[in-house]
Amino acid sequence: MALVTCPECGQRVSTDAASCPHCGKVLSRGAAAPSVGSGGIVFAPAATPPGPEQPLWEGGPSLALVYGKVLRLVIWVVVLYTIGYVVISFGLPAVASISADIRASIEENADMVKWAIVALLGIAAVPSMIALPLAVARLKSTHYKVTNQRILIEYGIFSKSLQEIDMRSVDDTEFHQTFLERIFGIGEVWIVSTDKITPRVVLHAIHEPRNTRELIRATAYQVSQRQLFTRST
Repeated sequence: MALVTCPECGQRVSTDAASCPHCGKVLSRGAAAPSVGSGGIVFAPAATPPGPEQPLWEGGPSLALVYGKVLRLVIWVVVLYTIGYVVISFGLPAVASISADIRASIEENADMVKWAIVALLGIAAVPSMIALPLAVARLKSTHYKVTNQRILIEYGIFSKSLQEIDMRSVDDTEFHQTFLERIFGIGEVWIVSTDKITPRVVLHAIHEPRNTRELIRATAYQVSQRQLFTRST
């Protein structure tokens, strides 16, 4: 038995090996040597199938994504409070000064008018207050999983949906991180694939996005040499 250099990764490989144990490159020599048929046609050995599916990374969007919504809600509440204060303190006296009848009507129903103004401002704040817990629930219900064979994205609050990208179809990966995302230690990983249903997906607000992107890139490069998956599904 002798050792040769793998033409793909440069590692030393036994001449008895049908494929490189480091990168999976099919070798033209070894125990599963090419067979020569009639007419001198050489048949290459089949690729060695990989082992069972193994999870490499799991995670989900960080709750830091809702910090902006919380800030906007606080600002909106302050704005509504300011509007209510200005209307009650300055707007009602200005309207009451128009005529004696209007002044008498406002003074007679002062409490009711004030509560009506507060109720209207409260209704204006309801959509933002509902959007915040919905955003948290949406983040909590989203789950990412990377295995040695595929990328899975599960999402949905009431009903569940699942997106799957075969590692062999991954064409490119991108890493994005804004200034605020750098502060919170999160970022986005964009995955471009040849999949017809989901050609582009984004892993939003994940921790250590650069390492996750490198993991997906390395795994996609490795499995691109293989032709068969065995999954226990």
